[in-house]
Amino acid sequence: MAKREREKSESAIKTIFSNRHFFAVASIYAGFSLIFSSWIIYIPFLAEKLSITEGQIGGSLFFAALGSLIMVPVSNKLIDYLGVGRQTFIGFILYGLSLYGIFYAPNHTMLSFFLFVYGMISSFFVIALNSLIAAVEKESGKYIMIGSHGFWSIGGIVGALIGGYLAGRFKMPLVHTTVLLILLFTFVFIFKNEYYHIKGEVKTKSNPLSIKSVKPLMVIALIGMIMMISEGAIADWSGLYLQKIVLIEPKYLGFGYAFFSLGMTIGRFSGDKLSHKFGSWKLLSYAFAISLIGFLLILTKISIIVFSGFFVVGLGFSVIVPEVYRLASNIDGVRATDGISIIAATSNIGVLIGPALLGFIAELTNLFYSFIVLSFAVMLALFVSILKIKK
Repeated sequence: MAKREREKSESAIKTIFSNRHFFAVASIYAGFSLIFSSWIIYIPFLAEKLSITEGQIGGSLFFAALGSLIMVPVSNKLIDYLGVGRQTFIGFILYGLSLYGIFYAPNHTMLSFFLFVYGMISSFFVIALNSLIAAVEKESGKYIMIGSHGFWSIGGIVGALIGGYLAGRFKMPLVHTTVLLILLFTFVFIFKNEYYHIKGEVKTKSNPLSIKSVKPLMVIALIGMIMMISEGAIADWSGLYLQKIVLIEPKYLGFGYAFFSLGMTIGRFSGDKLSHKFGSWKLLSYAFAISLIGFLLILTKISIIVFSGFFVVGLGFSVIVPEVYRLASNIDGVRATDGISIIAATSNIGVLIGPALLGFIAELTNLFYSFIVLSFAVMLALFVSILKIKK
């Protein structure tokens, strides 16, 4: 028992890099993030190419979230047929290929359509990936959920710094994407056999969701929904915020997301150990408090302080999403895949509302006020987590 507790409290870096099986699964997040950052850094480019406003971009992002939300129950059912390992692998390939539609879109309408498709594929992939991590955690008895998400942050740093610089200098998204996907697809094929066979929990009819299990799940889902509004906004709007509010040069527009990702990386590779030490809910309350400080720094509009603000928000946000998934996958009477699917659905409602609302606010005023709204959203999440601790 003591040995098992020591293993859970080991640093995520040590645990993941000491085992090829853990590394193969965790590194998928790095590829996921590199693909994701390869299109979000081109949002200013797409806005210019298609001559669309912040409000129209928000409308297109709405369709991405709508596609993701619609696909949640389908993705959950497909896991029973494909297994979490196989669906993760197939989902990764499809997710990468979905970028071509976004970059080929000739107008705002087609951009919205291709983002809708992108959203559907994203849901198919992300639910399987987080379910795969939950299955590996339960099978091994080790905490790797937050550390695995740390690989997402590594991908975000590389994608935002190098990819963002190349995007600002050359503006060749299709060439950029093609080279990246050749490298990533080769990598996942090499490590495919480490996880492809994993099925995950089998669904049974003997344990339907009860009121007792649904109540804590809904509280977790509320946290997830608020979180996805906020985290999605950093990804979607940081470049435009730096461009239009802080007035940063185009080649440095990716630096906001890069600093955010750096904070996420540092936090995530220590997050599993902190979760074991403090417990999930106390850790979440600390994380939201730190995030709120970061947003206040971003609102100063002073470039150096704004960059430090993105870093601090990254530190705070680092543990929240993986901790929410871990909580949802460990509720008594709820299958891990079902819990994660419900979190994905409610989180996507946040993503559904968030970009459109923030784009509408930016259209009426500017992005500065959109980030004020985000600060209040984080404050609400902090309040919910504190109430949960007191109970």
